[in-house]
Amino acid sequence: MERLEYPAGAVIFMVGDPAEKSFLIHSGKIELRRGTGDANDCATQLGPDEVFGELSLIDARPYTMSARAVTKVHLTAISRDEFEQMLNLVPDNFRIHMNALFQQLRILSSQPAVATPLVVALPDKTTYVTIHPLTRLAASMLPRDGMWIQKFPFRIGRSAKEFEAAPPDQNDLWLKDRSPYNVSRNHAIIEMEEGEVILKDCGSSLGTIVNEHHIGGISYDHEIPLDEGENIVIFGGFMSKFQFRINVEIV
Repeated sequence: MERLEYPAGAVIFMVGDPAEKSFLIHSGKIELRRGTGDANDCATQLGPDEVFGELSLIDARPYTMSARAVTKVHLTAISRDEFEQMLNLVPDNFRIHMNALFQQLRILSSQPAVATPLVVALPDKTTYVTIHPLTRLAASMLPRDGMWIQKFPFRIGRSAKEFEAAPPDQNDLWLKDRSPYNVSRNHAIIEMEEGEVILKDCGSSLGTIVNEHHIGGISYDHEIPLDEGENIVIFGGFMSKFQFRINVEIV
């Protein structure tokens, strides 16, 4: 953990900055504002023994608020990597409960302020993304009718074995693979960027096949936009049984 000091008026982070740390206030006051930090934005002040930026520990999305020191402040910062290392030390049974808790927090943090189940809203359009199994093995890891992806980025990777350290909140879809592995621990993510759905390979060993186009692995390409309609995605090589259909619907 890192000890930090900011003078009055200093910006700690802005909306859109990479969410890399959570902060504990030891002395002084900070101000959180929604939006870009403009004086007209709604503000909240926090003081000693309060925490901010904590969602960075369970999700790697950018900060959704701006933080500024109102007075001189002393903080302790903990990074996502440090947090995961500490969680790896807790008993396995406890980690199962933590994993379930983090999943619920992800869903809650991804929901808009009003209670409408919209993923991304464009002018007069809404984009829905669902993932469906295409093989018996894939069907054992998803609901029969598929899964509606409600937050982005949506992370996909291999479940850890007993001898492997497993950050409990790292993936949204865990694939139970056996040696020789087709799926890497942190295999791929599905992102939404300006209304376009993109699948990115995270440097997996064997790569990902999207509509017969190979990304990751030995390929120089590491991301590909998904087509509107049906997309056939294979995690690993062509013979992998981790095959899915990802539907992108714009209505």
